[in-house]
Amino acid sequence: MNVPNVSRRSGLTNTKTKRIKGRSSLKNKYLPYLLLTPVFTMIIVVVFIPLLTTIIYSFQSYRLTNQEEKATFIGFDNYLTLFQDERFISSLMTSLIYIAGSVLGMLILALITAQIANQAFKGRSIFRSTILLPWAVAPVVAAQAWKFMFETDFGIINHILTSIGAIERNIPWLVTGDYAMGSVILTNVWKTTPLLTLIIISGLQTISKDLYESADMDGASPFKKYYYITLPLIKPFILMGLIFTTLQTINVIDIIYVMTGGGPGEATEIFTLYNYKVFFQYLDFGLGGAMAVIGVTIIGILIFIYGRNMNKQVNH
Repeated sequence: MNVPNVSRRSGLTNTKTKRIKGRSSLKNKYLPYLLLTPVFTMIIVVVFIPLLTTIIYSFQSYRLTNQEEKATFIGFDNYLTLFQDERFISSLMTSLIYIAGSVLGMLILALITAQIANQAFKGRSIFRSTILLPWAVAPVVAAQAWKFMFETDFGIINHILTSIGAIERNIPWLVTGDYAMGSVILTNVWKTTPLLTLIIISGLQTISKDLYESADMDGASPFKKYYYITLPLIKPFILMGLIFTTLQTINVIDIIYVMTGGGPGEATEIFTLYNYKVFFQYLDFGLGGAMAVIGVTIIGILIFIYGRNMNKQVNH
């Protein structure tokens, strides 16, 4: 007589168990997204909304100095104006020189310092701490310090070069076009190289010592070991570091703004500095928005190229 009641109770129990499991699975499924909601909200507010607003501005005539033309839709006129602007084209070419010089200098210096820092010697921890000091200095402070050192009449660089007989008279580093570009590149290399060095050191520490021992048994020279073992294995780390340092070089205008202001003339006026002036000095949000969109596109292409090469290295 009690059998039907038992089966009915077991059926209810199974149903409750399935419901609990179903709720638990739903909870486990959506809980991570719920916990990430603040992060997603911040990204939307800080990145996507300003980006969308900038894109909208780029299709408008939006000058704060002319309220009558504020927020007037003009299509692609801002983009056409930019590509007919010699100053804009010049800023792109200046950026290319600045980035190429900085990245090349950082890469050479980082490879050397990382290789030294990866060796076992007394005081290695102090050496590693020392090479990271420039990264800890604020860009504005670093730029101001180097500006004093490059000063024509009282700068320590001219004083040292004159003392050792390398030059006969003081060089106007920051007021002559070629010298000014070299000066800001040198400052940027000094400031940003520690980041690339740190990434390369982490790559060097992943290489097994057995590979070098095998190469020693085959009689390989230090150069061949570095070229055929070290470089291929740290290439993904180098490419990753170049992504960060290139973005740093493009986006941080503090060094050039403090040292030269883009001068003399427009000799050191890189793209992002010109964009800053259009936005906040000329108050032309339409033209500035178009420049920002072009800049984001260029940066996206560079990241794509770096990322594609990095994937090739990892897959090989």
